[in-house]
Amino acid sequence: MKRLASVKFICVLMILLMNGAINSQSNIGKIFPSEMTSWVDSTTGYEITKWTNDKTKSWHLYFNIESFIDNDNAIIFSERGGNKNLFILNFPTGQITQITDEEEMDSDVWHLSNLKTLWYLSGNKIKSLNTETYKSTVVTEFEGFIESFTVSSDGKYIVYALNKNPGFTEEHSTGPYAIFKYNIETKETEQVSPDYGFIISHLQANPVNPNIVMYCWQHRYKEGSSGIVGNTPQRIWWLNINQEEGGPVGIQEFGIHRTHEFWFPNGEWIGYSARYIFGSKKGQQFLGCSKFDGSDSYKMPAPVLFAHSQMYKDNKHWVADYYDGMNLVLFTVENREITHTELLFKHDSSWEGQPSHPHPHFSPDGKRILFSTDKSGVANVYSITLK
Repeated sequence: MKRLASVKFICVLMILLMNGAINSQSNIGKIFPSEMTSWVDSTTGYEITKWTNDKTKSWHLYFNIESFIDNDNAIIFSERGGNKNLFILNFPTGQITQITDEEEMDSDVWHLSNLKTLWYLSGNKIKSLNTETYKSTVVTEFEGFIESFTVSSDGKYIVYALNKNPGFTEEHSTGPYAIFKYNIETKETEQVSPDYGFIISHLQANPVNPNIVMYCWQHRYKEGSSGIVGNTPQRIWWLNINQEEGGPVGIQEFGIHRTHEFWFPNGEWIGYSARYIFGSKKGQQFLGCSKFDGSDSYKMPAPVLFAHSQMYKDNKHWVADYYDGMNLVLFTVENREITHTELLFKHDSSWEGQPSHPHPHFSPDGKRILFSTDKSGVANVYSITLK
């Protein structure tokens, strides 16, 4: 199996060189040998694999963006070579292949594995990248700073948020913020939301319905941040980009702070972590679920604080990365209740900077959970093999 995977990688590389997809002056297509080490965790009994080494910082995609291309390959970031770029990690061989060679790359990307395409922000350009040929193309160039972007599930629209009036200093934003859609084929742009007096961020296209996008009223934690500092009274919102309708996702209870929202794979539900930060219930924590239009919702008590989490496509297994501290945990959810809780690994992330955040991802077949941590002192990519 490993030998066949290696032969496949070499064949693909030869084809790319012959077709000119890989420039001899770039590092695109460069293959790094396996850096993997594996062991069985003495506490949980699960097999843990560390896929990258401590020579440079490496991490996978944000938890609400699909990192897996398929069961055997996932997209990761790494700073090997000096600049932050994208790579493909092949699990059967452990080989790491560079697929971009950018001088300036943002961490804001969107990946549609069914279309074999990833879009990424480089400077003020959004580029598309074919994950089979590694060919990148400039899709569009923007004026101004893109706060966040996503791509509709049919691959037809880039949907993005920006500040229409950036303001008078780097620390303060005058707004308004708004959401726009860009037709990739016709190159036409249209504003699809009202002007809002708050920062719009974390845009996430519905994985099934190409018309629906989720976004958040982005809070800022500390003085010196752009925009108004403080928690938001209504974190999660939805928008139909073609019918001029949308609104808040359910009613956010008084005293609650929601965060790290994500789509369930079926596109019907939105999950999130939340906690009461004020009032008589202060300190209580839970995982929450809501229909995107707010027509139904429920919450389940769990000590997850501001965990990043993800639901598997069976709508039953839910992984979170901040259970009772620095623990990766797998919940079994049945009839709107957590019926089983299983500790997977104590990741001990410093939580300093996004690359160190675990951001757990299920593989398509549900046999592997990908995560990152700087447990060793440097951010690295890990996985756990599920039993």
